[in-house]
Amino acid sequence: HRILVWAGMLLQCSYRAIQEMGKGASDIYCSYYLYGSPAHFYGMKSCKYIVAVNGTPVHTIDDLIELVQEIPDMTAVKLKCVDLQGQAMTYTLKTDLKFWPTTEMKRDPTGQLDWVLVASGEKRKEAMAAPARV
Repeated sequence: HRILVWAGMLLQCSYRAIQEMGKGASDIYCSYYLYGSPAHFYGMKSCKYIVAVNGTPVHTIDDLIELVQEIPDMTAVKLKCVDLQGQAMTYTLKTDLKFWPTTEMKRDPTGQLDWVLVASGEKRKEAMAAPARV
């Protein structure tokens, strides 16, 4: 019901097929990365759970949003990830908010539209008051 695109990674709670494989390391699952993004450039792959950002544990998308909106543009970020087999790995990438802004999409609770686009960072507060429709 919720997707976060950050540094070119499509982050969400794991979907049913992944949940059937067992309990995930967190509720932040990278289901895809976009080509040309910081995630792609620095070698981040999909099918991984993000469990820490700059050494701070994260468990939910809200935890991640709270941390990443404090990270300045063009800053190195250290991500601790766990794959589907439970193997931990660390990636370091540099944010690029000009070309890869943090964006959140939620299911429309009214049912009129499929998704509601919510901006992140400074524009997030404004967007929460009047979200754009997708």
